Amino acid sequence: MIEQEVTIQKSDDPFDTETITVKLPKGVKLMSNEPYAIEMLEEYGIINDYEKDQRVHEGYEHLTKGKVTYISKNGDGSLKEVLVDIGSKYTAYINIQKEPQEIQDALSIGLNIDVKVKPKRNGEVSASISDAIEECKRQEILEAINNKSLAFTATVKDLIHGGYWVDISGIQTFMPGSLAGMNKLHNFESLVGKTIIVMPITYSKEKSTIVVSCREYLQTKVPQAIDDLRENVKEKITGFVTGTTAFGVFAEFNECLTGLIPKGELVNSLPDFNERDIKAGDNIDFWVKDIISNKKIILTQTGPPIDPWDTASEKYPPFSEVEGKITKITNYGAFVQLEKGISGLIHKTQLKGVEISKGQIIKVRIKGVNAVEKKVSMALA
Repeated sequence: MIEQEVTIQKSDDPFDTETITVKLPKGVKLMSNEPYAIEMLEEYGIINDYEKDQRVHEGYEHLTKGKVTYISKNGDGSLKEVLVDIGSKYTAYINIQKEPQEIQDALSIGLNIDVKVKPKRNGEVSASISDAIEECKRQEILEAINNKSLAFTATVKDLIHGGYWVDISGIQTFMPGSLAGMNKLHNFESLVGKTIIVMPITYSKEKSTIVVSCREYLQTKVPQAIDDLRENVKEKITGFVTGTTAFGVFAEFNECLTGLIPKGELVNSLPDFNERDIKAGDNIDFWVKDIISNKKIILTQTGPPIDPWDTASEKYPPFSEVEGKITKITNYGAFVQLEKGISGLIHKTQLKGVEISKGQIIKVRIKGVNAVEKKVSMALA
């Protein structure tokens, strides 16, 4: 190891610099002008004790590691004083009365802990375990910003102008009202006190606040929800109205999906749509009629969708001859549509010497129908 002097920038002020000495392997040169480089150097274990002392002496708060070296107790057995070796000439004391009982119960001499050091003007150095835990949690949330794979369980504490105060493991964050659900909420107060899942999306430097979104989390669930919907497409669903237009009713369901019930798909027993008394938040029952995309789902109140495959075996018995339309020609054959939703393949070996084109109507002979796998085998008649 060799010693090297390096000038570091200690704060956001580019003129707030200091030259320190660090020990590095031979042949390695360190260059740094990043803000708060002292903390970075400590993370890599190359800052010396003198620099730790300087950091404490200059009086700013920071996270560090320490070892419990002394514990005294009151006459009733409660903790009185706890001292922590923070790796410099300074010894920090923990104001144990401010620490939660579970932390007090876990302390023992020799225990290595994370602490947040708070130097004071009178030369004393205090340390807090709970503040260190809070700081680590805050950093964990900050590091999750824009990470689509990380979400946090949170409690909605208060409704304020423009959104909510949301608590994540003791860290207060802000959630805009527009990001509290997949659609605009019809009752903003109904969310207060509930436990939800959110994702951090940005950090407001102006307000020193982490901004979170429940909608961001719900959007990650949409692909799987669509797959589940396709598997249970005939089941009746209960959702709630999110809005109405001249074309129909929008409904939210299955936590993260939204669909449209067109005017013509509303039940006949209801009054004419234009005169209906329907409002956001009303419960409504329906079935899925068509899934066009993850963001476009057509709903209906007229009943479950009719699957043509349910009667395909009876409608297209083996050896029967029917007409179909060629919808696609590939290297391995031609796809023929018998009706909407039912198509089959004529293998290329059956088409030798035959001129065909897309859109052509041809007569085919049914060889077999597999309604479970939704396949029809066929040949030219």
